[in-house]
Amino acid sequence: MKRLLLVVAGCSASPTPPPPPPVAVVPEAPRLAPKPGIDLVGPIAAPERKAGVHHALPPVDLVSDRAVVHLDVPELPRGGSVGFQLPDDRPAWVARIPDAVQLPAVAYGDGRVYVSGGFESTTFYAMNATTGHIDWATQNLEDNGPTAAVYDDGRVVFNTESCTVFALDGKTGRRLWLRKLGDPTLAQTAVADGLVFSSHPGTAGQELSAYRVGDGEPVWTQPIDGELLAAPMVGGDSVYASTATGTTYRIKRTSGRLAWSRRLDATTVPWFADGELFVTRQIKNHEQQVVVDAATGAIVREQTMSTGKYAWDVPTDLRDWKTVWSFEGSRPVIDRGVRYVAMGGEIHASDAASGEALWQRRYAGKEARRSVGSVALAGSEIVIATREGKLFGLDIDTGYTLWSYDLGHRVVAEPVVAKGWVYAATTDGLVVALNVADVTLDGWHMFGGNPQHDGPVTQKAAARAAPRR
Repeated sequence: MKRLLLVVAGCSASPTPPPPPPVAVVPEAPRLAPKPGIDLVGPIAAPERKAGVHHALPPVDLVSDRAVVHLDVPELPRGGSVGFQLPDDRPAWVARIPDAVQLPAVAYGDGRVYVSGGFESTTFYAMNATTGHIDWATQNLEDNGPTAAVYDDGRVVFNTESCTVFALDGKTGRRLWLRKLGDPTLAQTAVADGLVFSSHPGTAGQELSAYRVGDGEPVWTQPIDGELLAAPMVGGDSVYASTATGTTYRIKRTSGRLAWSRRLDATTVPWFADGELFVTRQIKNHEQQVVVDAATGAIVREQTMSTGKYAWDVPTDLRDWKTVWSFEGSRPVIDRGVRYVAMGGEIHASDAASGEALWQRRYAGKEARRSVGSVALAGSEIVIATREGKLFGLDIDTGYTLWSYDLGHRVVAEPVVAKGWVYAATTDGLVVALNVADVTLDGWHMFGGNPQHDGPVTQKAAARAAPRR
């Protein structure tokens, strides 16, 4: 018992450990309001790039990211339409135009798709954009060969190859006005600020004229040296156009005064951006991207050259009217300082100022021919169609293939993109509509995007073109 008490006493006598040193207290920094960042609904500025930097990038096959999905597009009688489903259960539809011939690009507006009956026809159609059912049909036009149309503020405007410009009511198809121009009239029209711009034969040769969109009354006429390639386009205070002779024109859009004309050997409609014109031109059987001073018409930069020798197919005269009527060419599209263009079987994205390559895709095995049509740009994607009828949606920043479908029908016209749908017109008279995305994939409502053919429709114009309830 005494030993136990000694042990306990010994433990009690152990020295107490010293307390820990005091911790210094740092006062909390005052909370600051977060600084504003990037506007999530606005465009992200393109990165700064150094001029004169060129890097050769190996082209990547379009199908390297994902396989092309073959669609069993339903067979239809002439005049029929039917809905079907994509493999991921998204809706689609197909309509067969009664004329069953090659079709130009369609136009979208007011919840409808507007399409010519083809070069051989005297017909024009409006279809419901989500079902393909025909809303109205004009089957006895005064002339044959309606071109691809433009939609502007409730009006559908187009030329016919044998000499007339028409303006129809988009809801009913009723003729608002028509005006005889001259035979042949093969190029599309453009519409801007109350004027319709159209090329046509005149008393002393080919002319480009402006007419009032409200009643078709003439405003001005300017002589040019040949039929236009595809269409005129409106940029800034001028109308720009390239003819089948390779000449490019700048004409003041309100007065019709000629600012300049240059033999650039252009092969398609120019693109206007930031005081410059972006043009595809022909060098022997190759195509090249060049940049032109819009004030003078002088070439200021020579950039990408095509690898394929296919430019022999550019129409140079009117001996084959249908070829001129349907030709679109390798038209570049400029968006936030980046140029997108399909040349032959290659799709290029490059810095518009320096020409620096950003990405490049190819339709493998078809690079040496005009196997890919002109690009359509909608939101974060560009959409292309191959001549064999394959549709691709590519990410604008990387070129990555986001989706791809094989229609099994040839396509030579530029696709149209509206409210998440892609519309393709085929060479055997079909209009095929695929719902590939949500409604933000939008803006490319006709050839060239908008009625001026200078890019996606504005928000104001898109609101006017939205379905009315």
